[in-house]
Amino acid sequence: MRSISWQMTAAAWALAAAIVLSAVDAGAMQTVVVVETMPVPVVLEHSRWFQDEMRRLGYTHGNTMNLITIEAHGSREVAESELKAAIARGRPDLVVTFATLASQAAHRVCRGTGIPVLFAVVSDPVGAGLVEATHRPTGTHVTGRVYTHFRTVKLDLVRELARQAVPGRPVRIGCIHSSYPSAQGDIRRLSTLADARDDIVFVGHEVPYREMPAGLDTMLADVAAVIEKLADEVDFWWQPAGPLGEVMPYTKVLLGSRVPIIYGNTVASVRAGALLTVTPNFEHGGREVARLADAILNGTDPGAIPVTAPEAFDVAVNLGTALRLGIVVPPATLSMAGQRVYR
Repeated sequence: MRSISWQMTAAAWALAAAIVLSAVDAGAMQTVVVVETMPVPVVLEHSRWFQDEMRRLGYTHGNTMNLITIEAHGSREVAESELKAAIARGRPDLVVTFATLASQAAHRVCRGTGIPVLFAVVSDPVGAGLVEATHRPTGTHVTGRVYTHFRTVKLDLVRELARQAVPGRPVRIGCIHSSYPSAQGDIRRLSTLADARDDIVFVGHEVPYREMPAGLDTMLADVAAVIEKLADEVDFWWQPAGPLGEVMPYTKVLLGSRVPIIYGNTVASVRAGALLTVTPNFEHGGREVARLADAILNGTDPGAIPVTAPEAFDVAVNLGTALRLGIVVPPATLSMAGQRVYR
C-alpha cells in the first residue's frame, strides 16, 4: 500500500509540477496584438510577412508568443472596440497596426497606457496625428514606418515620361481620391510639391470614403461620375494612396476612360495597364516591422526609434502602355524595374 501510495503521490507531484511550469510558460509569453485595417493586398501581405518573420525570429503562437489578430473591416469603431476588449483581457506587450485607420485607433486607445504601438503602411503619419515628425525618434510610445516618402522621386520619374507625350506645357495630372486620411495626406503633399514647380499641375477631386469592402461599389460609382467631369481637363490619371488606390476594380474604372494612368499605386495596376509605379516591397516591409517588433519586445524604447521610410522599393513599368503613348522609357528606369517590366 505504501508503494502504491508513494506512486500516486509522485504522479500527483508530476501533475502539479506540469501545471506550475505551464503557468510559468504562459506568464512568460509575450502578447502581441495585430490590428489590420481592411482586407486589401497591401495590408494582408505586410501582415503575412510580418508574422512569417516573427516565426523566423523564434516567436511562435501558443509557445513563446500569444498572437491576437483584429480585423477592423475598414471601421475605426471596430478597431477601437476590439482593441479595448483585447486589452481588457490582458495588457499586451505590443500593438502592431497595418494602415492608417487601425493605427489611429490604436494611438487613441493606447494613449496614456504605456503600451507600445508599432505602425506600418501609413503614408502620412504626421498628418494622421500619430507622430510629430519623421526621420527622428518620436519620444513617445509610438513608432513605425512611413509607407511611402519619396514623392519628389516619383514626380521626377513621371515628368521624364509624361513630357514626351505632352511637350511644351505643364502636364495636367488628375487624381481622384477618397476622404480616407492617407489618401488626403498623399494628394496634399503631392500638390504642394507640384505647386513649387512649373512642369506638373495636379487636379485633385475627393469622393467620400466608405467603409470597405461594403462601400467599394458606391465609391467606384462616385469615381466614374468624376471621370466624366475631369476627363477633358487632365492628360493622365495618378492613382492615390489609401484603400481605394489599392484595389483592382478602381484601376479598371480608370483604365476604362480615355485618359491613361501614368502612375499606378501598385505593381498589379501597372501589370493591368498603368505606366509606372514606385512602391514599397511588401515582403521586405513586413519583415522589417517584425525586426522592429523584436527589438521593442526585447526592451528597446519605441520612443528611441526614428520613423523612417521602408528600406526596399519595387519599380514597375508597362512597356505596352509606353509604346501606345509614344513614350520611350529610359534604360535606367528599366534597370530599376528589373523583372517587373510588363507588356
